[in-house]
Amino acid sequence: MKKILSIILASVALSSCVDTVILPENKILDEDYWQKESEVNAVVAQAYNQLRDESVIRNMIVWSDFRSDELTISSDFKTIEAYTNDLSEIYSWNIKQTNSFTGWARFYSCINYCNLVLKKAAGVMELDPDYTIGSYQTTIAQVKALRAFCYFYLVRVFRDIPVTADAFMNASDDMDLPQVAPATVLAQCIADLEEVESYAPQNNAYGDYRDRGFFNKDGIDALLADIYLWRASINHDANDYQKCIDYCDKIIAAKKAAHVIDERAIRPEDREEKDYYLSSCLNFYNDIFGESGQSAEESILELQFKTDGKANNALFQMYYGFRNNNSGFGYMKTTKYYGDYSNSSDPNNRNVFKANTDQRLYEYCYNANDGIDEHAVRKFIASSTAGDVTSKPAEKGARSYQKNWILYRLTDIMLMKAEALVQLDKPEEAFELAKVVNARAVSSGTSYLRYDRNAMEGMILLERARELCFEGKRYFDLLRYNFRHMNGIQYDKLLSEQSSFPANSEEFLGWVLAKYPDATAMKSKLPDERYLYMPLNEDELKVNTALIQNSAYNK
Repeated sequence: MKKILSIILASVALSSCVDTVILPENKILDEDYWQKESEVNAVVAQAYNQLRDESVIRNMIVWSDFRSDELTISSDFKTIEAYTNDLSEIYSWNIKQTNSFTGWARFYSCINYCNLVLKKAAGVMELDPDYTIGSYQTTIAQVKALRAFCYFYLVRVFRDIPVTADAFMNASDDMDLPQVAPATVLAQCIADLEEVESYAPQNNAYGDYRDRGFFNKDGIDALLADIYLWRASINHDANDYQKCIDYCDKIIAAKKAAHVIDERAIRPEDREEKDYYLSSCLNFYNDIFGESGQSAEESILELQFKTDGKANNALFQMYYGFRNNNSGFGYMKTTKYYGDYSNSSDPNNRNVFKANTDQRLYEYCYNANDGIDEHAVRKFIASSTAGDVTSKPAEKGARSYQKNWILYRLTDIMLMKAEALVQLDKPEEAFELAKVVNARAVSSGTSYLRYDRNAMEGMILLERARELCFEGKRYFDLLRYNFRHMNGIQYDKLLSEQSSFPANSEEFLGWVLAKYPDATAMKSKLPDERYLYMPLNEDELKVNTALIQNSAYNK
């Protein structure tokens, strides 16, 4: 943890207003700061800025998309480039403690900013009469939600993590914090979020980028649904699955209530009341991912880059231009399973797209359906839609510009709810949700989906792969599936103990290792739960003697 603060002090680009909050020992000027609301808001903005850092976006892509069946290292690399060795280690599941993608410093930097606000903001109300109790509560909702988001992300990647409510003000502060088991971390996240959910900003409260760039009620409810679904998948708790559904329903209802029907719309369907207001098949790419799009109606929470013209370099490096140029390939390309379709009933066929009229196939991958082994990622990168896939797609160019990184959107929530419904033995309701998501993307004909009670869990997993690929979701989706299918284990130990390690399920291994030429040989790299997580970075272990390395990496 000392390394975390040293990174904050030495390398985080801070604005002048925050220089008085986090500085080397004996140079803290508390009396000169925390005088007015604008200063509080500036620190909250800095907390969000930590998550916009290149290292965070890179990690989000690597920790989930790259460790799944979605992405592979681009074959275009002929020489060793930055990160290539580290990515090669992760690809081969031989991850060293020195790997740069095991760093968590920016997440803890964000957490420290949040804790600083929690420590200081109340006092500002006494000094600034314009800083009302309502504004203060909005502030607290922001930072507690941000902190919970960071902890939830870290616990899924590293398992046992340090947790603190203290704000570190000096380099000499004792930051040798022991790790906390997932059960405790998740319980704290839920408690914090449920405490502040009632006074978080309403949907569209600001009328600007903050409606999707800050945590509002929908964002907090989305995070709660995600955490409950994760915990339910581990402990098989019907109450947690129902909680996930309840929070999904709140978001769906809020989105419906916020929609304003255009009575002058030319198309009759645009004047009809609907349960889900999703962009149409040929508009959704531009609305959500394209150059002209910005915080679409169906979006819930995005890390903002367009608002201040900041380039999302990490996304561009990983997916298109590894040297921040228009090279045509990033560090990663999609596996063949995401670039071609198959309507085969062969269970060994791992292609995620089952219809050649699925618009997402062409929007998300360049040269889709060409029978090649890897495809450049098109999602987020292309400036506009691929066009009507019933004719030959007109591929659009890519540019290095400001693309928001999406954390939650409505179809994600709909499919979370569907996943939970299956586990509560309500596959018919789950099917109807998945059908709506799938039908939006099918440009002609009918949806490929067919109701099958026994297969519904796998169908929802596949629909999430089609809808949310390359958005930092897939590996965590597979982990939830894995936890539900492990055998012979007391599931509470997965949450609270690091003493019993269940074997990973064959179904999970089949998916996560599908991209390897010899998947059978790779199974030995993932024998049990320990190997699902990243190791703690060796620098963190040196400076925080309370940390205990994941036993899979001790040798």
